[in-house]
Amino acid sequence: MNTDRLFTLVGMTDTDNDVIDAIKVNGGSIDALSPKKLKELTIDFVQLNDLGVALAFTPKEFFSRNYRDPIGSGPYAMSGVFYYPNGAAKVSAYLGSIPFATGSVGSREEALAAFGQPQETEEEDGDVYWDIWMKDGRQVKVDYNDELAVKTVLVSFPMKD
Repeated sequence: MNTDRLFTLVGMTDTDNDVIDAIKVNGGSIDALSPKKLKELTIDFVQLNDLGVALAFTPKEFFSRNYRDPIGSGPYAMSGVFYYPNGAAKVSAYLGSIPFATGSVGSREEALAAFGQPQETEEEDGDVYWDIWMKDGRQVKVDYNDELAVKTVLVSFPMKD
């Protein structure tokens, strides 16, 4: 599975063969998840650093309570996919297509052009921190640095009200 399609696995659990195979084919391992971190922090990641992608996992009960019932019987559900179009410390720049975007997403200007008008924006004293869009039942959240360059693009399900 190409990295631009990994978001389609959000909501599946860590024992699902589609999840395991997609991680493996992209150079990662489901074994990277730490039960201790997942218990204490309620989140852990499978880092695909060379590809500029991180897969977030949460305990199944947490995912069910906050998002929806997960698909599968594993103890952890994939809760989101982070894309790093500009890279980060120890993370290469993601060079693939950003899900739901109509173009590149390296800056806020490009994000607005690629996704349209955001449904929600976190802004304080003229500083923009993030924007959120809803696309095909998925939430797309773009976080920015102080220069409005994109730090991450997160594709997940929206939280329950």
